[in-house]
Amino acid sequence: MMTVLCLPADMGTAFAKHFLQQLRDQATDIVLDGGAVKRLGGRCFEILLSAQKTAHGRQARFFIQNPSVEFQKALELLGGTFLLEKENNQ
Repeated sequence: MMTVLCLPADMGTAFAKHFLQQLRDQATDIVLDGGAVKRLGGRCFEILLSAQKTAHGRQARFFIQNPSVEFQKALELLGGTFLLEKENNQ
């Protein structure tokens, strides 16, 4: 069974530790819903990068569904739009 983690509006430093723990608790695929995200901080961005790398390393899927416009813009600003690409769905 696949669990979808719904990301909060503020993905700032205060959320980073909790976010990291949530991701560590995922046994296989990492599926994130980014529909509510209004702000993405650098620490959470680093965690997203690490999560994608970890998922690929264990042959699991990493997928961000329903990214908000703000989330997409933040990823673009940080050079992380590749996290939204379809190749991550494998």
